[in-house]
Amino acid sequence: MDLRPVCMRAATAALLVLLVPGAPARAQDATVTTVRIERDRPQKDKIPTLRFLKANRDFIRARFDRLRQESRETAAGAGELDPRFLLYRQLLSEVAAGKDSVQADLDARERAGLFASVGDLAALEHELDMMERLLDAQRARLGVLQKDFAGRQRTELDVIVTGGPLAGRVDSVAVVFEDGTRIATAIDSTQRAAMKHGATFEVFHGLIEPREQVLDVAILGDGWSQTGHGFITMEPARDRITFLKLDLSQSSPARGIVSVIAGTWLLDPQPPTAEASGNRP
Repeated sequence: MDLRPVCMRAATAALLVLLVPGAPARAQDATVTTVRIERDRPQKDKIPTLRFLKANRDFIRARFDRLRQESRETAAGAGELDPRFLLYRQLLSEVAAGKDSVQADLDARERAGLFASVGDLAALEHELDMMERLLDAQRARLGVLQKDFAGRQRTELDVIVTGGPLAGRVDSVAVVFEDGTRIATAIDSTQRAAMKHGATFEVFHGLIEPREQVLDVAILGDGWSQTGHGFITMEPARDRITFLKLDLSQSSPARGIVSVIAGTWLLDPQPPTAEASGNRP
């Protein structure tokens, strides 16, 4: 009985799991909140703030008058090196060693040929157990990194776009923030074809204030330039990464920007477990 195809499939699956860890921002595991896209910018009442400043004008000026400029000289000593920086180099060395061990086992198995006895199957089981231990070690290292970076996040926003529209051609997606900052991402023919098959592309990823604000979203392209403009009201969570997805799969220029399906979810700061990621032997 030729056991090579079965063994090769098992080893290849284990290697792919090792080299491609689960993404932390999995929309299928997170709670997605649908948000509305409006054609007109929502109105905000700014009068209460102006009334407060006017009513307390004398008090604010009196506080400014008490400000004094002082010069001080202080000596700044060198602090201790963060031990996490030393740990990162060790983690990278362990990753490289783990990959070398897996590659050596794969090369040896390709040269071995047919398994001739039950003892060979036991050896294969031992190798699969070793790969599982390497996966556990890799998962632990990823957990350390994710806890360090995702667990101490500043407030960030990640805008992504996916799906092919029912009509028209999308050439670019632009987002204008309340401070006037404008970012735009072009979409070429290859990306448009990939989006129809589920591909997702990032439009923006950066810091944002943790307060309610209005994003000006524009979809540009053949048929979209006149109708693909609208506004999204959202409130990013403090010290978390908020994802905003624009799904064009059900959209068309005739229905305008409101035909785009928009949803938000938060990055889970905890790394995925072996059961959740499906990496069981």
